[in-house]
Amino acid sequence: MSIRQLVTGLASLRDFATGPIPQAVTALLLEAMGLCLELLTKLSLRLRESADPRVAAAHASLIEHLFRYTVREQIRSLAHLEATAAHLLSDEELTALREHRTDFSAPARQESGRTAYANASTFSAAWLGIDFFEADRRLGDAHLLVARRFMDGSTITPRFTQLATLHAEDHRLDPRRVAQAARSLDKFEPPDTSFEGAPLDPVATYEGQSMQERAVKLLCEADRSAGAKKLKNLLRDYRKANEEFVQAECGLFYQGNTNGIDSFLLRSQGLQSEQLHSFVGQSDNPRTESGQAARKSAPLAPADLFTSADPAPDWAQDPAPEPKDQAEPTDQAKPSQFSQEPVPVPTPSVESPADPAPETNDLEVSVAQRRLNALLASLSAGKTGAKTVTPQILVHMQAKNLSDLASATGVTAHGVPLDPAELRQLLCEAKIIPVVFGGKGQVLDVGRAQRLFPEPIKKAAFARDRGCIVPGCNAPHEMLEYHHCNWWERGGKTCIKNCAVLCRHHHALIHRRLLRIEMVGSVPHVVLPKFLDPDQIPRRNTYFCAAA
Repeated sequence: MSIRQLVTGLASLRDFATGPIPQAVTALLLEAMGLCLELLTKLSLRLRESADPRVAAAHASLIEHLFRYTVREQIRSLAHLEATAAHLLSDEELTALREHRTDFSAPARQESGRTAYANASTFSAAWLGIDFFEADRRLGDAHLLVARRFMDGSTITPRFTQLATLHAEDHRLDPRRVAQAARSLDKFEPPDTSFEGAPLDPVATYEGQSMQERAVKLLCEADRSAGAKKLKNLLRDYRKANEEFVQAECGLFYQGNTNGIDSFLLRSQGLQSEQLHSFVGQSDNPRTESGQAARKSAPLAPADLFTSADPAPDWAQDPAPEPKDQAEPTDQAKPSQFSQEPVPVPTPSVESPADPAPETNDLEVSVAQRRLNALLASLSAGKTGAKTVTPQILVHMQAKNLSDLASATGVTAHGVPLDPAELRQLLCEAKIIPVVFGGKGQVLDVGRAQRLFPEPIKKAAFARDRGCIVPGCNAPHEMLEYHHCNWWERGGKTCIKNCAVLCRHHHALIHRRLLRIEMVGSVPHVVLPKFLDPDQIPRRNTYFCAAA
């Protein structure tokens, strides 16, 4: 048989399986499915032998489609086991099934007395060789998304009908996300009593709309990261509104020593969280001296890590006066975290270590160790005149709230919510740089013209875009760059209307012409490649604008 004949035969089998299946051919269909699984294994093995990257990409896509189908079918099969009372099958029937000698034309034999398996969960765990809790979770998902069952064995609609439709029909969506959302929403509902004959439909609402409807809308968002963040925030807000939110104690907790390694747990919220986010973001930035120094595997001295020329904030200042003979790096030598182009590392001053720092290598230490290096160096930077990395805290709030600070709230650049007390404290201590927007999001009162974007335009662009504008990107604001939408080399001006915020990775993709920027209402939007967005619709990242 040629490969073309095989494909034709499989297509005929597919068409046959879409119609009604006679009972007499059930055994043949099960055998055919087993053969298809063996065929799939061999086909995958042959395809993986190819050195063609196009084959690898197409093969991976098919396997992902198969995986998502399998995830859906796992819970459907559990619902089928429960609906048919498969856990009541006799030992003889189960043995015959294992040995592939079942006569499907005869009625199934079931135990009439005490059975070996109490329910579908215990039977599934033993029959499928999986953990009981995994089997019970799948059956619980089946009740939420496939079907519920009455005591007499008859089935009714699942508890979340809208999520069930999404789970079954939207094959572009990872079914695990839908199942996770259904489990989360089910915690807000009273226990279901379908088995007792009194099914309960979902009743949880938030701000006048069903929680299920809100979840479906967020799961269907094109920007997966933004939708996931908004759904997480929705669940959090519902818990808070219904007094189901248990606030964990904040602080630094010692977790003990294991094999000579001490463990600490750090919990924070509000302004303290934003300071830590900013600290981590700056230590992660390889373009700053602090980020480069934190990547060294050797222990760090404060002078190695902190070279910022900015004055330390009041809470970080040493009461002793700064020595007059201490050298300060110049503004030209100071690397900017908002740099549009790579910034060269300054030559160490006379107070720096004698040996020049080795070239930066991100793989010298792990990310976690890098952040620990920066934190420990910060803690040891207590000598007179030492400079520390000052967390940069950017807050977004509504202008109308300025007239009522008693109830005003804000959101930081890292998405940390600030309560009214923290916001008022920050406004009293901060340098306020107002940025006013028009009705369509255009910045109206900031603008300069020169080759590199000045800080006022950068701050205004960041206030508008909130982060990298490429959908799905969640790069922290310490890693951002500023791009001329109409390139400078092509006559583009340095002004807010021609400025777009991008992370380094997507900035490079723009210049490689893999991504394209289009202006919609004087606001930059991104057009993704055709293989990601066949419709070529200009889009903007909504991850950072998700309610925090």
